[in-house]
Amino acid sequence: MTTAGTAGTDGAGNGGTRGTGDGVNGSQRPELVELTSIRDAEADRWNALAGDAALYSTHRWLLYGEELADAGSRHLVAASGGSYTVGLPTHRFTGKVPHFYDPAVLFPGAAEPATPERPLLLGGTRLGYTSEVIVAPGTAGPVAAAGVRTVLDRFRALGADGGGLAALLYLTDESVERLLPHLGPRDQVVMMDATAVLPVDPDGLEGYRRRFTSHQFTSIRREMRRYTDAGCRTEVKRLSECHHLLGPLSAQVLIRYGHPVTDASESERFAQQAGLFDDNCRILGAYQGDRMVGFTQYFFWGDTMYARSHGLDDSIAREAKLYFNLTYYEAVKYAADHGYHRVDLSCDAFQAKVSRAARLQPLWGVVLDAPWTGPVLERVRAEEKARREEFASHDPGIESRVAQLVDARGR
Repeated sequence: MTTAGTAGTDGAGNGGTRGTGDGVNGSQRPELVELTSIRDAEADRWNALAGDAALYSTHRWLLYGEELADAGSRHLVAASGGSYTVGLPTHRFTGKVPHFYDPAVLFPGAAEPATPERPLLLGGTRLGYTSEVIVAPGTAGPVAAAGVRTVLDRFRALGADGGGLAALLYLTDESVERLLPHLGPRDQVVMMDATAVLPVDPDGLEGYRRRFTSHQFTSIRREMRRYTDAGCRTEVKRLSECHHLLGPLSAQVLIRYGHPVTDASESERFAQQAGLFDDNCRILGAYQGDRMVGFTQYFFWGDTMYARSHGLDDSIAREAKLYFNLTYYEAVKYAADHGYHRVDLSCDAFQAKVSRAARLQPLWGVVLDAPWTGPVLERVRAEEKARREEFASHDPGIESRVAQLVDARGR
């Protein structure tokens, strides 16, 4: 069992807390490194760990989350032979939790709001809706399994010590499969959402066209023509070049869906991002003359473009089909031209996404030592069943091999 460490460095000049321990029959378990901030890890070293992971597990994205200053961070790392092998970011909330990361919102009636007496310990990302137990590329299976066990055991202990709920939310299939052998009978696994991923062929729109019948693509071609007929053209910008234009367009979309934002608050958000992500973010902007009338924001990691925010001028958005052009057709062209293989379109609006060739991938919640029994557990399962049926109506592939493993576990 890993023992509590003392403050220090991890042997590579990175600050944090370390612990070591012996494994079964004298074998050495991985060393546990606890980073009190992602700033305590060298960016290159952390990103080498996150090489096969999503954008939301990278050093810069975790730093962006920490700068929101609404939670305490402690990032758990298993190290073997001086190398980071497994990582798990964690965030401790004692008050307001981001809406769609709040178990009290996600599992109504089954979870209490976070308080200082009952904090929420969140494993994975707290921003982005894709979480992972991060495993370094090329890590041997037994080393990876030992590292996963090490960080999970520590995460469980931290949750128990805090007296609140410990949950990993929006986990990928791969991470759930790694966790399953280490979960106990009171740990609950729930399919809580999905993400839509659009594959991109090297020949861009030609490859995209092959994914449809000629009748289906006629509708897509019509949407493209409405964009150009409205006098729109696409320009690619850095955040530093246009962040002051994005806030009012983004606010129009968010206010329509009930989010309490303002032009000023959105402009401030994009200005903050420009300071962190200017080299790793592009805006596909729709222009009429000199006026930006819509945009979709993309971040990049590995071979994937990640669609994040979008904004539209409602006076022209529907007529010009701005959203579909900027988020699908123009994105496919940009991705193919720059060597990206997929566009991650995130959650929601699954019918529109699947009908335009995206495929759904499950996102899971793992709640450790879940206090769910009787009618409460039945309600959680009934809501999950309805959710899975809805997802499968859009894309039957959502019932993945890992979903079958979870079902075989008995949840």
